[in-house]
Amino acid sequence: MNLWQRDLSHSPYAERVRAEQFDVLRRNSPFSIIAAYLVAGLTTWVLNGALPLESLLAWFAAQTLLGGARLWLLRRYDQLRDSGAGPRRSWLIQVMITTGLSGLLWGLPAAYWMTVLPPSMQMYVVVVLLGLGTGVMNAYSIVLPLFYLFIVPAFTLPFAALLVLLPDALSKTLGAAALVYAVTIFAFAYRFHATLVDSLLLRFENSELLRKLSIEKEAAERSDQAKTRFLASASHDLRQPTYALGLYLGALKKQPLNEASENLVDHISRALAAQGSLFDALLNISRLDAGIVQPSLQVFSLAELLERIQQECSVQAADKGLNLRVRPGAPFVKSDPALFERILRNLVENAIRYTDHGGVLIGWRRRGRQVRVEVWDSGPGIPEREQQKVFWEFHQLNNPERDRSKGLGLGLAIVQRTARLLDHPLALHSREGHGSAFMISLPRATAVQPRQAEIQPPRTVVGSDKLIYVIEDDAENREGLRLLFQSWEYRHVIVADVADLLADPTAAAQKPDLIISDYRLRDHQTGIDAIARLHGHYEDDWIAAVLVTGDTDPQLLAQASAHGWPLLHKPLAAEQLKAMIDEQFSSELEPLDDPL
Repeated sequence: MNLWQRDLSHSPYAERVRAEQFDVLRRNSPFSIIAAYLVAGLTTWVLNGALPLESLLAWFAAQTLLGGARLWLLRRYDQLRDSGAGPRRSWLIQVMITTGLSGLLWGLPAAYWMTVLPPSMQMYVVVVLLGLGTGVMNAYSIVLPLFYLFIVPAFTLPFAALLVLLPDALSKTLGAAALVYAVTIFAFAYRFHATLVDSLLLRFENSELLRKLSIEKEAAERSDQAKTRFLASASHDLRQPTYALGLYLGALKKQPLNEASENLVDHISRALAAQGSLFDALLNISRLDAGIVQPSLQVFSLAELLERIQQECSVQAADKGLNLRVRPGAPFVKSDPALFERILRNLVENAIRYTDHGGVLIGWRRRGRQVRVEVWDSGPGIPEREQQKVFWEFHQLNNPERDRSKGLGLGLAIVQRTARLLDHPLALHSREGHGSAFMISLPRATAVQPRQAEIQPPRTVVGSDKLIYVIEDDAENREGLRLLFQSWEYRHVIVADVADLLADPTAAAQKPDLIISDYRLRDHQTGIDAIARLHGHYEDDWIAAVLVTGDTDPQLLAQASAHGWPLLHKPLAAEQLKAMIDEQFSSELEPLDDPL
């Protein structure tokens, strides 16, 4: 153990710790110096009369000069630090000399005073030195050599040594007590020094660790952002031709076909639907990340939901020879019915997909005010090391060949995000070789009487008398849309850019009934810009509008959704586009009356 100061020779932060030690010393020293000066003044006043005034004033003057010199050295430290040079060796030597002189200026007079003062005054001197020792320990322990340089000449030698050598018993007793105090305060000072230095070292180590973690976090965020941008860009670029293919397929279905051609078109439709389901999974992740999915909490019958899922998934289970069972009598619950059904359906379909024999059970349990819905399977189970990873995006177990029938690896990621959105705790219990159980808890509710459904009059869709402007920058998509609109007998104008539309005098003069625009257009323009420009041109913000996008970037989805226009996602089936157009024309909104 190094009693002189804490050994930092093996620490990479030694220089930084030493520099901080001097900064702490700089902050502590003014109080110590000024306090010692005030005590010196008090001592001069107390001992006046017991000692010659001239000698006391000379001692006090020496204390004043030495205190001023020590304060000047502190000012010099500030100048060196501000210049960037830091404390020099010459400065440190000067501080050590003045500190040692300060100790001598207390210790030598005190030793003499103890030989000439009466006992009552001797007690005062002892108390003053004890107080100085404690104060110096707090101020100088951060740089332990300075503490030794003060306390040894001020208290141990010659004060304590002289008391021990005096013949009377009281002096010897005081001297022995002073030596014991000196040893004790040395030990406390060292422990205090070690604690302070260790805390500084720990602070720098933590600071460096935080710096490295920050760098790693930024790198991970950049990687995640790059992945998001790549997926969004790749998804957009892949959706464009798929969208065009769907439009051409919709137009093809309108043509007279023989049986072989119809069979071929049916296979193409199924292939496109499978590809569309993969795109929809990516879209669901992006919509959840964008925060544009807002739950609508309602009270509904959990029993009816479980029964519906059993009926719809029983065929898939039967094809694999599995027994799909549901515990009856489930209570009413409160959640978003559509979102919760998506969670539960995903869990059940996953259980069926990865179970080869046995069965799947959809159960439920009351847990206080909660209902815990459980999906049990007799599949292969999930190893403990993989149980957190199964909720990661694109992470799949036992699918190295990336078999499309086993999904894309996004189902459980969507389940977890949706459960968090609904504030429904989600848990997984599984043992490898013994199956798995996914459990989700939601609030129990009181049964409600179903309201009588209102009979809606059939929608009347007006076709050919409506005018639609379509803005689509992809040539193949424009051609597919042209064929579709011709088959639907809507009046339409399809252009690549708003400028092309307004350059046509006829189109510029005739206000449309509906605007359909792709979101990502040429020259960094967006569908929002295009719709706003047409609204401004025709001076009518109430022209119905629909945005179509192939993007899955959460920020873009949130921006597009914020304007309140319907947002359709590529690849878009012809039937979906037709249904949206019919809905816009059959439920046109009238402007609100001016309240003024």
